[in-house]
Amino acid sequence: MAIPLPFLSDADQRAVAEIAQVVVHSRGRGCIYFAVCNNRLKRESVETELRASLRVPGIGVSRVILAERVAASEEVSYRILVEDPVAFFADRVAVAPTFFLIHGLPELIYSQRGLREGDDDSRVAPVVQRLNYGREVFRRNAISCLFWLDPETLAYLMARARDFWSFRSGTARFEEASSDAGDSMEVGRERETPKSRGIDSLHEKMEQLAVYRAKSPPDEHAVADLLLDIGRIRINKYDLQAALAALHEGEALFERLGDQQRLCRVKSELSRAYERLGRHEKAEEYSRNAIALAEATGDEPGLAVEYNNLGLIYQGRGELEHAEALLRKAITIDERRGDQHSLAIRYNNLSQIYEARGEGDEAENWLRKAIAIDESTGHELSLAIRYNNLSQIYYDRGELEPAEAWLRKSIVIAERLGDESNLAIGYNNLSQIYQTRGELQQAEIWLRKAIAIDERLGDEPGLAVRYNNLSQIFDALGQLEPAEMWLRKAIAIDERLGDEPNLAIDYSNLGQIYKARGDLVQAEAWLRKALALAEKRGSAKTLATTRGNLKALQDQLAGKDRMG
Repeated sequence: MAIPLPFLSDADQRAVAEIAQVVVHSRGRGCIYFAVCNNRLKRESVETELRASLRVPGIGVSRVILAERVAASEEVSYRILVEDPVAFFADRVAVAPTFFLIHGLPELIYSQRGLREGDDDSRVAPVVQRLNYGREVFRRNAISCLFWLDPETLAYLMARARDFWSFRSGTARFEEASSDAGDSMEVGRERETPKSRGIDSLHEKMEQLAVYRAKSPPDEHAVADLLLDIGRIRINKYDLQAALAALHEGEALFERLGDQQRLCRVKSELSRAYERLGRHEKAEEYSRNAIALAEATGDEPGLAVEYNNLGLIYQGRGELEHAEALLRKAITIDERRGDQHSLAIRYNNLSQIYEARGEGDEAENWLRKAIAIDESTGHELSLAIRYNNLSQIYYDRGELEPAEAWLRKSIVIAERLGDESNLAIGYNNLSQIYQTRGELQQAEIWLRKAIAIDERLGDEPGLAVRYNNLSQIFDALGQLEPAEMWLRKAIAIDERLGDEPNLAIDYSNLGQIYKARGDLVQAEAWLRKALALAEKRGSAKTLATTRGNLKALQDQLAGKDRMG
């Protein structure tokens, strides 16, 4: 049975589209692209997409292998197929426009340096010297090519072949396990987005940035690319002010360089950062800027992503009609392109809109369409998300047995994949099911499993949700002191992050704790703070719950006044 190729995330698809566009625009003068990916099957997926994208403009794709690793019992060895790629392309005359996919440069470098993979040495491999000094061959013969690299070779070229490095048209990084920024998950009653996992760490990016800033003159293309990556990573770490600083600097560079595709990406990330800060007008402004750029460059995959992301902004405001209209625009593009992976994401998100409206049957219909796509292709990472969301639909209906069954299917996948972030979500949601049944001891056990993961990962937004939920368990047990302690831990995180939707929930719950103590004045004060935030930023459910709690409290206060 053939192993299914891994799907490409929206970010991967956009990188492929960008490479294809550069190749098309480089006819007659050539281009060099570097691409980083350690996963063989992922590389095959990218190459399949590139072949399909370049077929329409009449550009063929050819693979060139420079060297291969040979399995050996005691030590690594290599088979050299093309020792000098400069000489190879100097004699190359293409009958038709061709894009070359070059494999084996890392292996060729390792073999020439006489080192084991991962070793460090100051010697420069001859092939690197040839590429450095013979780079003009690629432009003179109008050679368009992509070199597949690993992160170590990318850093090696950057340090040892700076002329060849600066000669490139671009660098793409394809993630090992991709998560789509628009693929939402529910945590308890709140939504959560899976974290993206970049190949390079923030520390590595910062080191690379220092290198390119120090060049004279600085390599602005490389600096701008790195600022974009640094901003994305800092958003995922909720280091939002530092993310904005990096992204705005990158934005200015891309504008000066006239790189519209990268400018679109940086504006999309700026929208995400402002959304997390609760600055929704700025988030919408940058999302619309990204849409305009995607439209101007004819980037259909990117346009679908940006419609989806703007839809999520409207959905967060509770403007579900606008959210649905944008999401259906994205679906129209993906259906026309036959992009099944993206369609599964869009169908999932459309399901979330119907669920927010309380239309559970329609939500289930769309979610099952997404599940059918992912099950047919064995895309387990996405299936774990879909099964969790289907569990939430059954939970909202009060059907706890099927809710638990689907949730445990999600947990099994996350455990098998070692996906700790999604495991924390699954354990949290299983705790919610046990709490609803009144099995509070089991609820606490599963919730503390989730908390242990999030504390280890340093996932502060997740921890705020878990601490709030643990507070609810102690509240249900009548233990108000630990209930308040855990809730105030959640409040401290959410206030630091500026997470107003969750603060509305926190403040409302704190008001209920004071009410249970009989301190009705403090209870009203916290409920009014909650209501102000809920009216400004909360979900429809939070707003309704808070209004109900405040009205019940005011009725109680009025009753006390009448009694004298």
